[in-house]
Amino acid sequence: MREYKTHEMEMMIKDYINKRNIMIIMIFLGLLSYIAYSVYVLNQTSIYAENRLLENAQVFILALAGLIFSAPVVYQKRTDKLLLLFFAFLCLSFILREVDVEDLNIPNILKYIGSGIGRNVLVVAGFVGILSCAIYNLTHYKTVLRNFVLSIDGVLMITAGMLLFLGEYFEDAHSLSHNVLLEEALELLSYVLILLVALTYSKDTKNREEM
Repeated sequence: MREYKTHEMEMMIKDYINKRNIMIIMIFLGLLSYIAYSVYVLNQTSIYAENRLLENAQVFILALAGLIFSAPVVYQKRTDKLLLLFFAFLCLSFILREVDVEDLNIPNILKYIGSGIGRNVLVVAGFVGILSCAIYNLTHYKTVLRNFVLSIDGVLMITAGMLLFLGEYFEDAHSLSHNVLLEEALELLSYVLILLVALTYSKDTKNREEM
């Protein structure tokens, strides 16, 4: 049994060490290097301002991850669809957190839904609905969640959450030079990790196909 688990872990690691994920990491490092050079050398602090390059990159990554999490719910027969929906909705909630929807040139009804009280109601209702469905099948989803948390996907997702909390610290660390940049960079790294999880977990149907 121990040899089987070791082999399974090795296979999961190999899933992450591939050309696609390496390319994503290289793009992230290149973008981060460009931003750091622009801020610390050229003093272009506007690059991490609202609705500029850094924030737009975050939104793009989150949107991509959300779509990837959502696809298997429609196109695959899975026993973990609520977990996929949870992560897809989590990406949406992060997008609404990053984007000032009220400033966009969109219908007022969408502005109301995507900002302020409307956004809060939407997010709470979505998570409550997903969690309520999971509680209805609690035994099954306890197993699904445990298997996820103990996988590399789970470790990366937890790490992403820790980076977001760390970013909140830098947001209030006004004594540090360019503290907002550090916050936004940590958020970007967190969202890249979420994207890597989405790419791997969404296609891995092993032990998750419906019987």
